[in-house]
Amino acid sequence: MPKINRYLYILLFSMVFLSLAHAGFTRTFMTMRITINDDGSALVRNEIRFYMNSQDSIELYKLSLKTTNDIAGWRQRLGLDDIRYYVDTSKVQIEKVTIQPNSPDTCNFDQTACYGTLSYEYRVKPPADSKGLVTIDKYIRPRVIKYTLNMDALAFPYSEAGEKIIPEMTSVEIILPSDAVNVKISPMPVEYIDTIPKGATKFTWQGRLVLTNAELTFERKESLMTEVVGFFNSIFETVASWVFSIQGTIIIVSLLLIWVGYYLLKQQTAKK
Repeated sequence: MPKINRYLYILLFSMVFLSLAHAGFTRTFMTMRITINDDGSALVRNEIRFYMNSQDSIELYKLSLKTTNDIAGWRQRLGLDDIRYYVDTSKVQIEKVTIQPNSPDTCNFDQTACYGTLSYEYRVKPPADSKGLVTIDKYIRPRVIKYTLNMDALAFPYSEAGEKIIPEMTSVEIILPSDAVNVKISPMPVEYIDTIPKGATKFTWQGRLVLTNAELTFERKESLMTEVVGFFNSIFETVASWVFSIQGTIIIVSLLLIWVGYYLLKQQTAKK
C-alpha cells in the first residue's frame, strides 16, 4: 500500500509539473507612470499586460494570485523578465512596494486563453547622498528651484548599438507637480508636436524610443511665505549649530562665568 501511494504522489507531481511546463505567458504591453513630488521623491507605477495562451496558464495565474506577493516571485511564476524595477536601485532608494494583480479578463469563449494585468508601485525616496531619481538645484533665482530627471537612474534596456531605449509596446508617463513651469523635455512627448503649452504637467514617451540624449527639466517657484519660513529656519539651524559647537560652548561658558563673577562681586560690594 505505501508503495502504491508513492507511485500516486509521483504521478500527481508529474502531472503538475507538465501542466506548469505548458503554461505560457506573453507580455503584450507595459505602462510606467512616474509621479514626481515637490521634494524630489516619486511614486512609480508599472502596469504589465500579458497574454495567457492555455488553460494551464490561467490556472497557474489564479494560483499565483493566492500565493505570490513579491516581484521576484511573480517574475519566476510567469517567466516574464519584464516584471522588475525600472529604476536603478544602485542609484536610487526605494520603499513601500505594493503589488496589485488583477483577475484574468478578455477570455475566449471556452476560457482557454485570457489576458491578465499585473500592477505594482514603489516609492523612490527624495535625493540624498548623490542618489535620487531627480536632482534638485535650490534657488537658481530668488525662490526658484530647478528639477532634473536623472536619465541614468532609469533602468531600461540597451540596443545593439549601446543606446538606452524605451522598448516597443512600452509607454512611460511622467507627471510633474501642478505648479511646474519652464518645462524642457526631449524627445518631444506624444501629446505635443512642437512646443509645450503653459501649465502642461503630464508627458508621455512611447517606445521604441532612444534615451541617449533625453532630458527633462522643470522649475517651481516657492511662495513668499515658504521663503520667509525657510529663512528663519536656516537662521535657527545656524545659531543652533554654533551654540552646540566647541567654540560656541566655550564662549557661552565664559560669558556665564563672567556673569557669575560680576554678580558675586556686586553682592560683596553691597555688603560693605
